[in-house]
Amino acid sequence: MKSFPRRVLFTKVQRYFVNHVKNRSDRILRLWADHCEYILSQRLRRGQQMLSLYTKMWSDEELRALLMRFRRQVQRHAKTFMLSAVGFTFNWNEERITLDSVREHFEAIAFVEELKKNTLVCKTCTRRRMIDKKIEGVEYCNCSPGAAASAASKVNGSSEWEPYLERRNMIIWRKMEKCGKFIYKVYGEYTDVSAEDFLHVQTDLEYRKEWDTTAIALELIDTDTATGSNSHVIYWEMLWPKLFANRDYVYNRRTFVDRKRQVIVIANRSTLHPRCPMKPTNHRVADYWSYMSIKPMKSFSKPGLRFVLTYFDDPGIVIPPAVTSWVARKQMPEFLSRLYDATLRYAEKRRDEEEEAINRFYSYENLRDPGFEYPPDPEVKEEDSSSSGSSSSSSGGGSASILGEIDQFTGVEGATTKEEEEQESGKNTSWWRFFHPYYYFA
Repeated sequence: MKSFPRRVLFTKVQRYFVNHVKNRSDRILRLWADHCEYILSQRLRRGQQMLSLYTKMWSDEELRALLMRFRRQVQRHAKTFMLSAVGFTFNWNEERITLDSVREHFEAIAFVEELKKNTLVCKTCTRRRMIDKKIEGVEYCNCSPGAAASAASKVNGSSEWEPYLERRNMIIWRKMEKCGKFIYKVYGEYTDVSAEDFLHVQTDLEYRKEWDTTAIALELIDTDTATGSNSHVIYWEMLWPKLFANRDYVYNRRTFVDRKRQVIVIANRSTLHPRCPMKPTNHRVADYWSYMSIKPMKSFSKPGLRFVLTYFDDPGIVIPPAVTSWVARKQMPEFLSRLYDATLRYAEKRRDEEEEAINRFYSYENLRDPGFEYPPDPEVKEEDSSSSGSSSSSSGGGSASILGEIDQFTGVEGATTKEEEEQESGKNTSWWRFFHPYYYFA
């Protein structure tokens, strides 16, 4: 094929553009306007059809809840954008968790004891009601299901908490919130774990990275400098299944210790911080809070404790109830089991380090000579010392001359005779040696 020169090709393209586009621009614009109007009307018609469909399927309250949820999502993202735009700074005086907000959780153990009586004890036979399955070592109610259910309904008529799950050393209740999500309350007992070790394992971020396999990231973002505050801002990214995006949290944590009542409360609440912007690959959980109450059976350092964990978590997506129930039944027992095992390992490691430190402190190299284990040297009288000094001076001077003579005469003067050796051996074997003090200590 014969190739055209480049200038001729450009000329033809320009001429085509002028004839078909520039001279007909009004027609093209009219076509674009008609097309946009058609698409907009189609979208409006589709939205009206969806609204009428959902109105028929749902009630007015459910539709209102859906619109409110959509409004909260918009407001949450708008607030984050505005805070980042104006250069938001974290104010500890406003974001710090106050004592009044956690005061009720100091009595969480007593509340759970009353809750156990009202929800788990059968009023007919005064035995334990079964929640989801039987646990070994617990004596359960043998009443008929109808009688037990009627008794439970009478007791639980005024209670909002319902028994949900029971495992070894652990019971879980739940309560429905207005938004449709559940608040969970977990009660547990450990007889071989101290409260101090249990607290340390939960608050040590570096150690939690080792035992918590669901924690992808744990970072200390900010610390409150106020005296006695013991407050921190923490970033936590949690692993979710492959079909979902990972959830990340930015929460404020504060620890309260009441030594008079022997109660520890760990309070966590979601917050916003300028150092933790939202990541496009993760979903930020904006509504999260939890309160852990720990009460030792004897003291903080002795084994034996009871704890109550109350928490609420809104993942931000609509999950079917069956999936939510499966996650709650699986994740919480596994997390507490890992927490318990990690506390046992930490306690064993701490005891080994303490024993090693004690052995190192009381080792033989570090012990000083007390000075009273050996008898003092015998006192020498002045007369004996003067006589010995005169004899040494008369023999030719000091010890230096004696050593010189031994070197000169090859030790003849220093050698002892055979008779003297026999006399010495006789003295050493005599029974008078038992009266000599150096026999026992030298």
